[in-house]
Amino acid sequence: MARVRERFGIGYVVDVLRGSKSQRVLQNGHEKLSTYAIGKDRSAEEWRMLGRSLVHQGLVNESSDGYSVLKLNELSWEVLRKQRSVSVAVAPGRSQTAQPGSETDENIEALFQRLQALRKRLADQQSVPPYVVFANASLRLMAQQQPLNRAQFSQISGVGSRKLDQYGDVFLSEIRDFRMEKGLSLNPSASAAPSSALAFPRSPSDTHRLTLQLFQQGLKPVEIAEQRNLRMSTIMTHLAELIEMEHDIPLNSLVPLDRQEKILHAIATVGGDSRRQIRDYLGEVYGYDEIHLVQAHWRRENLDQS
Repeated sequence: MARVRERFGIGYVVDVLRGSKSQRVLQNGHEKLSTYAIGKDRSAEEWRMLGRSLVHQGLVNESSDGYSVLKLNELSWEVLRKQRSVSVAVAPGRSQTAQPGSETDENIEALFQRLQALRKRLADQQSVPPYVVFANASLRLMAQQQPLNRAQFSQISGVGSRKLDQYGDVFLSEIRDFRMEKGLSLNPSASAAPSSALAFPRSPSDTHRLTLQLFQQGLKPVEIAEQRNLRMSTIMTHLAELIEMEHDIPLNSLVPLDRQEKILHAIATVGGDSRRQIRDYLGEVYGYDEIHLVQAHWRRENLDQS
């Protein structure tokens, strides 16, 4: 009987990266791989977060049959060929055992709930839905990173210059009060400020420029894909990234206005970082490409990237 090819999920990949000596790893001989144990300095959850981030950005595919198997796609190969930059936010490393006065999961959840309550009070005062103030995803990042000044607060995803001016001081005050109650430092360098990440490309690559030139000549995305012998999804990704790089790509010519409004409502509800979460909220009648385009325009308009 032929042996069924084994499928390795993200958990197994993490085990190999962290140097697990489990029976399954040893039976498969994967302790002999050159990548075995190269990631043992990071926790399993940090590796899973990285995997989820790559999936959310469309840089790898994830099977949808209930077994989390990651597969390379065309964007993956662009990264491997150094044709595409990748931006991944990495939380600062923490010791496995919480020290007195350190950030704990309980503290993060408690602060998240307080920020939700503050958001509701502000929304009620303005007679708007809470998501108009901040999306849950932004509040979650505030609770995790706990910014203590406007510079740190401005780095939270979903905080643009307008919202920084409108809400920054009141949310910072809430975060400072919380840290004082918990006996945590109010020194900005002591908060869980966002770590540096690989920068989003601010100027187009050669392949971006060619797509832009053809689009400006009046070709439709499908025609550009045919002429360049590339996948339609690759061309749409180029256009989305060009939008975020502030090139003149008229969004209305690519996504109908009514669908833009629905996608923007979803972004305001679930946050603007994960296309998968946005699509899950909208349903399968919306495609990843149109979500990516609107998401790119939203990021350009709402996030400080200077």
